[in-house]
Amino acid sequence: MSTSPALSTTQHPTLHTQVDGLKYRPEPITVIAVLSHIRNARKSPRNVDVVNVYAFTGRDGIPLHVVYIHHAPGRWHGVDDVIDVYEIPTAALTDL
Repeated sequence: MSTSPALSTTQHPTLHTQVDGLKYRPEPITVIAVLSHIRNARKSPRNVDVVNVYAFTGRDGIPLHVVYIHHAPGRWHGVDDVIDVYEIPTAALTDL
């Protein structure tokens, strides 16, 4: 079984979540799931304050897209502040 060198070196997206100042361990996530989360966040102005997408080069020289989503207070019971940050290597987007 052989894999393409371009696909085998592609990094996967990562989700960083912060709830009320508590940071959770970064989680790997699929590109399809990231795109679905972004689409749903953009369609939910009552539940999401901000959706920002930034394109830049990471410290290691890899082109990245970073998506920042700030959920509105009251979205979850007993939680005031929820932030999701997705780090998506640009190559992972173009491998679709």
